[in-house]
Amino acid sequence: MKKLPLFLLLLAVQLATAQSNFKVVGYLPTYRFSWLNDIEFERLTHVNISFANPDMQGNMSFGTSTTNAVNLAHQHGCKVFACIGGGYLTQAWEDAWDTLTLPVNRAAYIQKIVQFAQTQGFDGIDVDLEWQYVKDWYSPFIIELKAALQPTGIQLTAALPGSYRYPKVNNAALAAFDWVNMMVYDLKGPWEPNNPGQHSPYSWAVQSIAYWQNQGISASKLTLGVPFYGYDFGASPVASFTYRTIVGEDPANAQLDELGQKFWNGIPTIIEKTELALDNVAGIMIWEIGQDAFGANAEYSLLRAIDSVVDAAASDTKNIAPIALKTYPNPANNYLTLTTPDAGDCLLRIFDMQGNIVQEQAIAQDANKIVSVTGLPSGIYTIMLQSEQRNLAGRFVKI
Repeated sequence: MKKLPLFLLLLAVQLATAQSNFKVVGYLPTYRFSWLNDIEFERLTHVNISFANPDMQGNMSFGTSTTNAVNLAHQHGCKVFACIGGGYLTQAWEDAWDTLTLPVNRAAYIQKIVQFAQTQGFDGIDVDLEWQYVKDWYSPFIIELKAALQPTGIQLTAALPGSYRYPKVNNAALAAFDWVNMMVYDLKGPWEPNNPGQHSPYSWAVQSIAYWQNQGISASKLTLGVPFYGYDFGASPVASFTYRTIVGEDPANAQLDELGQKFWNGIPTIIEKTELALDNVAGIMIWEIGQDAFGANAEYSLLRAIDSVVDAAASDTKNIAPIALKTYPNPANNYLTLTTPDAGDCLLRIFDMQGNIVQEQAIAQDANKIVSVTGLPSGIYTIMLQSEQRNLAGRFVKI
């Protein structure tokens, strides 16, 4: 098969504006603060410190000082968000949330959250209430919290599952978020010890992007979550491990996604997902940055891999004026419609991520610009129209 020439690859680069606004969001739990001096904050745009929860009076706390972490992230140009809630709440926290979000208490509680963000120097609030904790009060709380934060300039985001919308999250609540961090991990885990496998496959990332766009969230308000950890299904019970640990066992594991009954995302998959995010959403999100490879193995850092892709894309767009070919729907299932100025009789070519031509056809000047992609496997593709008048290029995701 023919390979895509370099100038055609460059032609397919997406618009520079989207890339300049690309977010790299790293969650940082307080129990990782011992790694603060190892984290390369300059490679992030946002840091979400987690998790803060209220007492019964509505006073928010992380249980430890966050001043050093907030200052360090700010010094490197990051916006810093306070992540409230978490995937697990103690009974005391759950009781406090249920009480404080009652209509009679909600306004006062929200004011305490706003004051907490302002006094602690946070640029935003990230709501990470999950599964059984997303109750009837969730949407009214989010809507009122947004209204209270808006005059202050403090942003509001949420962490939501990769491809599931909690029934208690209504459209108004979704619209209130400045963006949504898609948690595209934990597809498998300790809760299914007899069903081992990859907990964060690339195919699910593609599906999750399509899912949330179908829920009415634009690409500009989505970040793609990636894991810096994995699961060992060979252990009993099934155990999680950090990316740092698996690379520490053997640096060659940085290029893999599985070994025996262990599953994680290595550098090649993280690079592919970052490219997917660059082409289709507004950023990449990491759970969590304290699990990366540091010290002697820093050259295998997943954050560095993400940064290299973002930097390369930004460099390309500085030097090349892209000629964009628009396609919809994107992601696509069976058919693509091309929306572009008339280019006369054209040769259409579709290339996979390795530069191989996987589809080729002639399109007459007056023909409908509808292309079947039914036979293509799921993935990212470059599509080109070539004619005597012009060359046009774009990218699409096949689901």
